[in-house]
Amino acid sequence: MSIQISNLYFSYSSSNSTLFEDFSIQFFDGWTCIAGSNGCGKSTLLKLIAGLLEPDSGKISDLGVIYCPQETADIPENLYTAFWSDDNEVRRFFSRLCVTEEMLERYDTLSGGEKKRIQIACALAEQPSVLLLDEPTNHLDSATTKMISDALGDFHGIGIMVSHDRGFADSLCSRTIYLYNESHSFAGGRDCIVYDVYPCGLTKALALRQEGQEQSRGNWEKLNSKATWEKQRSAKLEAENQRSKARLSKKVINLNDHDAKRKLDVARISGKDRTSGDAKARLETQIRQTETERDNIKKSLRRKEGFSLANTDFSKAIIIEESQIHAGSYTLQIPHLEIKRGTKLALSGQNGSGKTLFVNHVIGLLKASGREKELLYLPQEISDEERLQILQDFSSLEEDERGEVLSTLFRLGSEPGRLSTDPQSSPNNKDSNRKEQTQLSPGELRKLMIALAVQKPLSLLILDEPTNHMDITSVLALEKALAALECPMIIVSHDKAFLEKVTNTSLVAERSSESTGVLRNL
Repeated sequence: MSIQISNLYFSYSSSNSTLFEDFSIQFFDGWTCIAGSNGCGKSTLLKLIAGLLEPDSGKISDLGVIYCPQETADIPENLYTAFWSDDNEVRRFFSRLCVTEEMLERYDTLSGGEKKRIQIACALAEQPSVLLLDEPTNHLDSATTKMISDALGDFHGIGIMVSHDRGFADSLCSRTIYLYNESHSFAGGRDCIVYDVYPCGLTKALALRQEGQEQSRGNWEKLNSKATWEKQRSAKLEAENQRSKARLSKKVINLNDHDAKRKLDVARISGKDRTSGDAKARLETQIRQTETERDNIKKSLRRKEGFSLANTDFSKAIIIEESQIHAGSYTLQIPHLEIKRGTKLALSGQNGSGKTLFVNHVIGLLKASGREKELLYLPQEISDEERLQILQDFSSLEEDERGEVLSTLFRLGSEPGRLSTDPQSSPNNKDSNRKEQTQLSPGELRKLMIALAVQKPLSLLILDEPTNHMDITSVLALEKALAALECPMIIVSHDKAFLEKVTNTSLVAERSSESTGVLRNL
């Protein structure tokens, strides 16, 4: 069984360019991961397969498809009929994902992880031929992610997921499709979405992709250097040829010097005057061959990465005394901690164990000591008011400051053209800000918040699930940037691959009972 997409064309009415142009691909049984940057059409492709969007032209084979979007606010249509089904084969998915009757009665108050378990249980209960998942692990703790991964591992149809979670994708996917805009990736590429296929999970696919990019750049530059050398050699031969012609010219010989004329005639007959010219002709042929070979290579474009913090003084450490902190009836025991230059804490633990409580405690300590302006706190979710403020802060910057922010955005994997070219972008134009707010994705807003913050001195970064809503390109760029910084940081994340690359010490929040927990320093 397979899904065949043939000669697909698709563009949004609001866009001046075609997203998919003569796009053909096939999906087979088993799990496939779709990865790529924001705007490369990952979610759009899922919606086209699901029939939620109509292609401009082309063909998509029609199979029984269930689509699970990122959002879980809406109750799945088959929730109650499937949960109360007489078919044990249907009900087992709810048992497997620990969905209880009590959860059904209070759906609106469930956590994001609980709603995601219900969404996927309902999808599996339909026993579809094709299951589509869009970023299924956003906001999930490690225990819930493992539960969902195990349940999806028993799915035997065509599974297609969009995911930046390398651990989750690797656990299920044996094939990775990487989508990208060809013009953004290769010199002379088309302004439409193309793809590369890797017969492996996401982590290995990303490594293979990077190796391929470096190899293509290396081969192109090697041939370009060869062509340059050959052109320089050709120029020298041309100069030598001109000197030879000048030496063999009778114009510089006295009309009565018959002996000199005879020697020139002998030189011409023997071919001495053709040696450099023949070598140049052969070299010109070689130059054309070298340039053709070079131009047949897709030269991968290199983008700058990383950023630095402005004039930051790391001499003042942040001291957290051993104590107990409280939230309602819950008490969290925390150890003595010293957060100083180079300290990069990974804060993990199941949802509800006290991670947010500890983060709020640290923020409170900085506020109490008058150091709040030295903090960048990136929350899991950005409210509408915060989004508007972020955009207003950007719009009010001087031109050179805006340039620095846009440069940082680019280094974080964004294509910041919308922010830099919007003619209505001004600090006093509220309608403009609302327009930009609808255009920028949550991931882009989070990167803009980081880009704005690093323009000022910072003593501590607190990032709560920083990779949520970010595409894999941005995750890798942020990973490299944070790994290179000396600024102290606390990172709350369930992304093990991200934490392994960025952090150097671990804190784990563990719930020992309903009302108590402890923060352990590993």
